[in-house]
Amino acid sequence: MLQLLIATACGLGLGCVLGLLGGGGGLIAVPLFAAVFGWSIDKSGTASLVCVLIGSAVAVATHLRTGRLRIRESVMFGLIGTAAAVAGSLAAFAIPDVIQHAVLASLLVTAGALMFSKARRLRRGNTSGDHSEAPRRLAFRTPIVLSALGIGFVVGVLGISGGFLTVPAFTALLGMTVPQASASALLVVMINTAAALAARAGRIEAGQLISMLAATTAIGAIAGARLARRTSAVMLAVLFGSLMLAIAAWEAWRTVTMLHA
Repeated sequence: MLQLLIATACGLGLGCVLGLLGGGGGLIAVPLFAAVFGWSIDKSGTASLVCVLIGSAVAVATHLRTGRLRIRESVMFGLIGTAAAVAGSLAAFAIPDVIQHAVLASLLVTAGALMFSKARRLRRGNTSGDHSEAPRRLAFRTPIVLSALGIGFVVGVLGISGGFLTVPAFTALLGMTVPQASASALLVVMINTAAALAARAGRIEAGQLISMLAATTAIGAIAGARLARRTSAVMLAVLFGSLMLAIAAWEAWRTVTMLHA
């Protein structure tokens, strides 16, 4: 019973973060599940994919009415990364945990820095963030294809949502506002996590606990998506960057601890 109550609290928190920021739920889930339930990073990653898939699907449905979701670009970006997500899932179990934690910490620092840079630019210019800096349609340009493949592979290897990388990629490569990128990233997250989870389908354990986590993540995602409508672009960028750097510090500490074990 206690584990189910803890799972409920964890799921609500993860869903809220996912719906509000368009990413970060999986980043919290992997270290959280490892710490709270004592799972390995591989088992935590598989459980995270289940929760993120359900939560992102619910959040996408909620965001559809806001007009922020750029469906064409998101679907194309997500589909490009599906093969890499499957490859990453298959490779994950051959990569030592300490390397996965170190890579995750590095990616988090990069994503956090990008979002703080975006927040500074918004403060200097259009603080409302309601208009794209330079709207661009998705084309099969090398930076976009490489970004989609890289994000898909990271999703597969680490079992995370990938939204924390997709949001900065959408703002930098496609000129989306932070609110647009946060909403659109959820569709990419849904596509990539579905592909990654398909490759891990036979490794799902603790079904009752994961079901509870997934259900409460969906509820939290609805609340987060609704809250995102009333949050400014600058605040979203600052919240996103702060979350990334906080989790990066945790992952760096875990990596050092594992190296000295």
